[in-house]
Amino acid sequence: MSNTTYPIVAIVGRPNVGKSTLFNRISRDTQTLIYDEPGVTRDVIGDVVLIGGKLCTLYDTGGISMRKQQDPILEEVRQRALGMLDRAAVILFVCDGEVGPLPDDFEIAKLLHKKDIPVFTLINKTDIVQAQEHVYTFERFGFPIYQISATHGRGIDLVLKEVAKQLPKTAPADEYEKARCRVAIIGKPNVGKSSLMNELVKENRVIVADKPGTTREAVSEQITFYQEDIKLTDTPGMRRQRGVSEPLEQLMVKSALRAIDAAHIVILVVDGASGELSDQELKLAFYVFEEKHRSLIVLFNKQDLVTEEQKEDLGRQKDQYKYLLDKVEMLSISCKTGKNVGKVLPLINTVWQRAQQQFASDELTMTLKESLMHKPLYKGGQMLTFARAQQVKHAPITIELVVGNPPVWEATQLGYIENQLRKNYDLKGAALALIPRKW
Repeated sequence: MSNTTYPIVAIVGRPNVGKSTLFNRISRDTQTLIYDEPGVTRDVIGDVVLIGGKLCTLYDTGGISMRKQQDPILEEVRQRALGMLDRAAVILFVCDGEVGPLPDDFEIAKLLHKKDIPVFTLINKTDIVQAQEHVYTFERFGFPIYQISATHGRGIDLVLKEVAKQLPKTAPADEYEKARCRVAIIGKPNVGKSSLMNELVKENRVIVADKPGTTREAVSEQITFYQEDIKLTDTPGMRRQRGVSEPLEQLMVKSALRAIDAAHIVILVVDGASGELSDQELKLAFYVFEEKHRSLIVLFNKQDLVTEEQKEDLGRQKDQYKYLLDKVEMLSISCKTGKNVGKVLPLINTVWQRAQQQFASDELTMTLKESLMHKPLYKGGQMLTFARAQQVKHAPITIELVVGNPPVWEATQLGYIENQLRKNYDLKGAALALIPRKW
């Protein structure tokens, strides 16, 4: 298992100067939260991008402060941003042109001069008239200056052209393959999603704290396992909708939902020590598997804290909702002790192989016709007619059912067809979408 590495371009600066807006402007695949409040970005957010024909990893960082923070999470954010300075090949030092250079900017500039790497000062918001009054005061930093507007894209092409000159040659861009398998880790706050992410990538990639809401946006990392490129994405915790009222938390939930949309496989992490699958978690599982047709793995974390009584309670719940849970993969783990964590990536690989299966139309048609001979389907006293089945897509496996009257094929009838397919083929954990259409 290994992480793909490319030269790093780090976007740094004090809080709320437009770093995340700049990142989103350059990155096409990964989008960070934009909210007019200092300190929104906590984890280091990265994406492999092409700049001037050269591949690099672009990182958005939390705001840099030169003073130690009392809050342990804010201090972790600060340390991660500072740590990125030692890993970067090029630094984009973003400043707020509207307010001009502040003492914190000068302190950051002083620190950057100690690093033996190219630094570009990007004066953001220069589309605002007041910013023109401050432009030349940034020359005191001693770095090349570029006027930009991250919001409107002004001046960024010129910056990237100069950044490319500083980047070492990498493998040809056509040799870079984005992860074929995308995995999103979801769940309620404080169930161990970030701990699981760190365990899987073998790196302290995501901030972990015993406080709900620590992760504010989706954080991704690409790894290779069994020669399969996998993009793992940790997401913010998702509370019940009626409990989400703050605008920032609403953005956090949207970030998690976008990660689900982009994923092939979703891992739902549950607090096993709670002794139950909550209504919200069951709704999430149904949404992912039945509505969005994403393959699903349910992990029951914190097994080191589970009592025998809680095991029995959870066992009864699993029986109660077996109509859904029997279709998906489940595993009990403990991120704290490492129990069964080593089985998670092999399980992802197994489900991914199942989700990519290709079935011949003749075989599918014969399987379903034989099932319908033994148990014909009726609607309103009339037997439903079925002609053939053909697979039109994989991951998710999508099968067209050519039938006589598509509108009468509702959830009950499609559920029977799905059960027959799962009975005859190895599809556990793999999502299945059935589309009736008229012959």
